[in-house]
Amino acid sequence: MARPMELRGIDGAGEIGFSVRLDEVVAKARLNLSYTLSPALLPGISHLKVFINDEIVQIVPVTRETVLAPQRVVLDLDPRYMTDYNKLRIQLIGHYTMECESPFHSSLWATISNESTLEMEYQSATLTNDLAIFPAPFFDARDNSRLNLPFVFDGTPDLATLRAAGVLASWFGSHADYRQARFPTFLNSLPNKHAIVFLTNAHRPAYLPNIAPVNGPTISMVAHPTQPGQKLLLILGRDAADLQLAADAITLGKAAMTGASMTVKDLQYPKRKAAYDVPRWIPVGRPVRFGELVKNPFDLQTRGITLGGVTLNARMPADLFGWDTKGVLINLKYRHTPVREGETARLNVEINDEYVDTILLGNQRRDGASRLQLPILGEDMASAHSDINIPAFRIGSNNRLYFRFDMPPSDSGHCRATNLSENRAEIDPDSTLDLSRFDHYAAMPNLSFFANNGFPFTKFADLAETTVVISDQPKLAELSTFLGVMGSMGASTGAPATYFKLVNTRDLDNVGDTDILLISDGTASNVLEKWGKSMPALIRATERSFAPLSGAVNAFYDWFGLGRKPAPILGATSTWTGDGPLAAILGFQSPISSGRSVVALTATSADLLPDALNAIQDPGKMRSVRGDLALIGGAEVQSFRTSNDVYYVGHLPWWRWIWFYFNNHPFLVAVLGIFVAILVSLFAFRTLRGIAARRLQQNKKD
Repeated sequence: MARPMELRGIDGAGEIGFSVRLDEVVAKARLNLSYTLSPALLPGISHLKVFINDEIVQIVPVTRETVLAPQRVVLDLDPRYMTDYNKLRIQLIGHYTMECESPFHSSLWATISNESTLEMEYQSATLTNDLAIFPAPFFDARDNSRLNLPFVFDGTPDLATLRAAGVLASWFGSHADYRQARFPTFLNSLPNKHAIVFLTNAHRPAYLPNIAPVNGPTISMVAHPTQPGQKLLLILGRDAADLQLAADAITLGKAAMTGASMTVKDLQYPKRKAAYDVPRWIPVGRPVRFGELVKNPFDLQTRGITLGGVTLNARMPADLFGWDTKGVLINLKYRHTPVREGETARLNVEINDEYVDTILLGNQRRDGASRLQLPILGEDMASAHSDINIPAFRIGSNNRLYFRFDMPPSDSGHCRATNLSENRAEIDPDSTLDLSRFDHYAAMPNLSFFANNGFPFTKFADLAETTVVISDQPKLAELSTFLGVMGSMGASTGAPATYFKLVNTRDLDNVGDTDILLISDGTASNVLEKWGKSMPALIRATERSFAPLSGAVNAFYDWFGLGRKPAPILGATSTWTGDGPLAAILGFQSPISSGRSVVALTATSADLLPDALNAIQDPGKMRSVRGDLALIGGAEVQSFRTSNDVYYVGHLPWWRWIWFYFNNHPFLVAVLGIFVAILVSLFAFRTLRGIAARRLQQNKKD
């Protein structure tokens, strides 16, 4: 639990869900319950009930001693009541008097601490070698922890094999979603757990001696040779091209797989996705129904004596241009049980835990509608020189809309024997969220875009305009980082990256007009030599150099729209030597193709590259990644803007571009205004002088 569980009223309850993997069975379960009780609760008739899947498994009595201080109790839970998906519910049966009482008296409360834990011991369940259960057990949707799935290669993998692994990693990442995914890499050895193994006919390792040669792309599930209960997914082929076809077949046609082994005879690739046609992103061209953003319409409903909230997750493109718009428009429709006369009920709206608005719920109707504006603040589109009224909330790439119906319980009054009736409320699935007023236009580099949703690479869900660059001889940590980044891309888009390019650093000149993702430690000397002047920092094993921070002089020149800037005087390029650990994420414009972006994950040694990956996967660190340079040292992330020089990606209609450009260059507006005023004055002067001359000539004739 992220927060303590509050139980209120005579029959207050709270619940949490947990699940059990397909390949495991619960042998023992223990609940370490930390709680605090209201001192007004009467012993003997007050107690806590503990349910597993609506079956009572324990009762915690209230005594005179337990109401005096926070308590901790260990409860053994019967594992026979546990299935794949489970619900742990704790219910307060509370009384504060032996006489008649109000069921919602303020003294009826209990708090379950978020330090409470549920401990479970598991036994392995034997699974058959059947691809019908795939992606389990390699990825199990029942497991809410981070996916940690080893990839195994025999010998040094070539680029084609690594690209096949990258496609498969992105597919697993799309399934892992919020859990995030890591893919430890093994060469010539097996881990002691479920793993993915890539093999060609030319390589048959000693740890898998009984694998026969194949006649085409083949996918097989086999038992781990030394670890009972563990499985291996074999990606087999005559050569690396077959491995690529097998990996693509898994990501595009998994539904057809059954049995222990399948051979791919033919694979029809789908049409390439258009830009921003990303399954997990809200489209910009039309209003989007809330019903499209949830798996089940029941997710938009809440019921109970006291109502909970309705949560809606909304992922949006990172490059929304919201500079001259009022915000995101929500057309909200809702229903609720009637509010009693004299009572006040509200619908509170939040986004990303920040307050947005309150809608009063009337007692004369059951249906309602409202239009909300959610102001949007583009992180880098708002010039550093402009005064901006920052709203109380911000819309980013990943957003959490929260609707809470604050309705008073249906209390029939003090000392009346009656059943408590529950309230019900619903956000209508036909409510809409509209981004159609926005264009795609953003100032780059902006590492927060990359950290939050992989932009600009994820602009195409299949990464069709992305080139990934790795070292000529990548180390294991570099390969693991590459696969982890591909998993993060899949988590952002919800689609496999079937069209990205993978090259070595020696082939940088041949990447063409694409965005570039560079993953390499500081030993990639040829990249440093080619791109050193373009990069905000150079990270080597024993040396690091940083570009100057431009400071106020460049800001002054930007404000007045002057083109040439003086040499920076408030900062200087610095070079440091040392052997301390350091990882970095860098963003800059591609030296190869103007308007294209480069994002580089680098470190003083390959073993530190996973720190850069962790910075874009850990929610706490992710918020600190921004600007064009993020330095990761241990648990700390520091970000910088090393230059005020930006480039723009996307497109604006010409009238919006002109308005935006002049807004960022007020000096030019002033000069243009003076020039126009002079022209108007000259025109007016000549016109009036001509009129005066004609009158004078007319008078002479008269």
